[in-house]
Parts: sequence; structure tokens; C-alpha cells
Amino acid sequence: MSNTHPKSRRTRRLRPTPALVVAFVALFAAMGGFGYAAVKVMPNSVRSKSIRAGAVTTDKIADGAVTTPKLAPDAVAPNAVYAMNAAKLGGVAPGGCQTGWLKASLVVDTDVVTPAQPTATVPGFNCASKGADAVRIERTDVGRYVVSFAGNDAANAVVTSAGDNAVTAVTKTADGFLVKVWNNSDAAFVDGKSFSLIAF
Repeated sequence: MSNTHPKSRRTRRLRPTPALVVAFVALFAAMGGFGYAAVKVMPNSVRSKSIRAGAVTTDKIADGAVTTPKLAPDAVAPNAVYAMNAAKLGGVAPGGCQTGWLKASLVVDTDVVTPAQPTATVPGFNCASKGADAVRIERTDVGRYVVSFAGNDAANAVVTSAGDNAVTAVTKTADGFLVKVWNNSDAAFVDGKSFSLIAF
């Protein structure tokens, strides 16, 4: 049996090892150096000329550190050349007509216009007007309809028939687009067919 008292064995275990002492000395030295640098570097003492070119990269800038008020009024990011025009598409505000793009369209069943009621406002898309009468159709004769888009300067259109055995054609007129619908079997103009029109 050993004569070592259990209390003295516990005290010996709580003594720091030499490695732990060295680690604490290094930690306090490093913290002291940081504290010294923090005290010695005066606020706003680092100027642009103190930083070498290319030293500040995106990775070194904290998120949210560079905000719009901190930028020069004419500053533009290299990959955001069009950022100043972001609220517009091709220079045109939202809802405006884009140059060379779709300007108007509709799908209509010609049953909505009759000899007794030759004109109707129909649902459709018109980039130049959001008014209730933005898209109108007028029956001028059997199988002949003038489609107009209020305030729209579309110069071209294509038309397709959704009806059985029907053929369609479109021509630009002063009043809009003249759409002609006829039967494929006998070439007779006909009412009661559906067609789609896209203007650009």
C-alpha cells in the first residue's frame, strides 16, 4: 500500500503542464499585440494612398459595408452597365411598347359581332392602352373584320384560324388590321369562326 494521501494526488493533477503555460503566454502576447494595434491605429488614419492597388477585394469587404450613399454619383459597376436603366426594358418603361416586340394580340370568336351589332370591344392585349376599349373588332362584311388596337402603332400582324376548315389572311389598313376568314373547301367568306391575331 501506498502512503500517498488522496488529497495530495488531486492537487498534483490540477497543476498546469509546461505546454499549457506556454500556450497561455502566447495567447496573452497575441492579445496584447492586437490591443496595442487597436490603440495605436487612429480612426480614419488609413487613407486610399496607404492601400496598394488591388489590395481590397470583394472577399475582404463585409456584406453591407458599401452602400449607395458611399458611392460617387456617377459610379457604375462594370457588370451593371444597364443598372441605371433597370426600371425599363430596352429603354421603355413597364407597360410601354417595346420596339420590335409584340405590341398587341387577341383571340376572338367572330360570333361576338353580327350584322345587327357589328362592333364589339373584346378581351386582348394592347401595350399602348389599358383602357376598356383598347381592343375592338368590327364586322364590315361576311367573313371580313377590322381589328383595332387603341393608340397602337403596330405595322405588321399574323393571323391564324382556330376554326375547322377555315383559312385566314390579314392586311394592315388605316383603321387597323383587316382580317378575312373563308372556308377552305369552297373559298366562301364565312362568319362564326375563331381566329388569333398577333401584331408587332
